[in-house]
Amino acid sequence: MDYSFNFRLVWDKKAYLLPGVLISLQVMAISFCVALVIGLFVGTLLLSKRHFLNRAARVYVEVCRNTPALVQLIWIFYCLPILLNIDINAVLASIVALAINSGAYMSEDFRAGIQAIDKGEVEASRALGMSYRQTMQKIVLPQAFRILIPPLVNHAVSLTKWSSLVSVLGVADLTYRGQYLASETFRPMEIFTAIGIVYFFITFMLSSVVKMLEKRWRLKY
Repeated sequence: MDYSFNFRLVWDKKAYLLPGVLISLQVMAISFCVALVIGLFVGTLLLSKRHFLNRAARVYVEVCRNTPALVQLIWIFYCLPILLNIDINAVLASIVALAINSGAYMSEDFRAGIQAIDKGEVEASRALGMSYRQTMQKIVLPQAFRILIPPLVNHAVSLTKWSSLVSVLGVADLTYRGQYLASETFRPMEIFTAIGIVYFFITFMLSSVVKMLEKRWRLKY
């Protein structure tokens, strides 16, 4: 292959690329926090004895899990403003779409985590006069979160990678800036290799830190 690599170009353009890294991380972090709330809420609805709540939650999960995240992203950005007669910028649309998509997957994890708690502990807490909310807050959820650490880490890693999809809406994240530089310099190999390394480093560090926290959590308990 007659090709001369020039990674110096990427280093020279770091001042342009670094803000894209921050935007990618911001989108991921906010989406993850919102997805946690959605996942917990929908996960409890999946366990509801009220048929209509359970069915509504199941429809939401199936729709989100069986349609591409990219399609959901584009639909929310272009179609939702038409249906609701509102203005929504690309960053907000990206956060909403990623949170809704990831929240559907997290809801199944929360459902499984809650069901994994020994029913005897729930019955004992109710026998002591604790309400359903108190039982969930003080008995069930603290133990469920311990079980859910690994899958939640996986979702955070996935969201980091999925955040690259927001570039299709013109959000100036790392991928978008890389595409611009590649078209300007005609050096896609160096630029996208560097971008791939950055994403790998972020996800690897995220996984390592949370695995360490998981180990300490288990030792504590």
